[in-house]
Amino acid sequence: MSLVAEQLSFSYPARHVFTHWSAQFAPGLTWLRGGNGSGKSTLLKLLAGALPPLTGRLRIGDIDAARDPRGYRREVFWCGPGAIAFDHLRPDEFFAFMASLYPRLDGAALAAHVQGFGLAPQLGQRLAALSTGTQRKVWIACALAAGTQAVLLDEPLNALDAASLAWLHAAFERAAAARTQALVVASHESIAAPAAVLQL
Repeated sequence: MSLVAEQLSFSYPARHVFTHWSAQFAPGLTWLRGGNGSGKSTLLKLLAGALPPLTGRLRIGDIDAARDPRGYRREVFWCGPGAIAFDHLRPDEFFAFMASLYPRLDGAALAAHVQGFGLAPQLGQRLAALSTGTQRKVWIACALAAGTQAVLLDEPLNALDAASLAWLHAAFERAAAARTQALVVASHESIAAPAAVLQL
């Protein structure tokens, strides 16, 4: 099931970003490549439904974001570049909350990502007490296990240790081979997996 953007336009008060921008993100891995200020983060927020476009249409399969925003958001998981939201929770509480929003979240896959990212020792601590890198791993682990038709990751390689980077690259390779969901990775760094490349 593809994530489709049609004729998107968007402006901030002081800067225009996109005019009638269209793309289709097929199941598999897409590397959204571009330098700082190219619009990668803005585009992912638009695709996630976190920013409203001035014009255009978004859909995932037969779900139109404007007609069914809740249904659309249940099928598109966005992991932003900053600190995790709901940082008053512990990671295990955060995972439980996300499972209530994304009913196809795969518990076995989540447990594997918790292990792969070395998160087990931190499960009982408040997210606010964890490092930025550890918070990112919690959010990314949830994104990779969410079971949505599309997953949007904004600069996921930032602030990760070497072992976690290796685990994440392996997850990218599996996603590229499986082609069961559209995984869109915005990064100024190369991702070591077979991927379609979209330059901004």
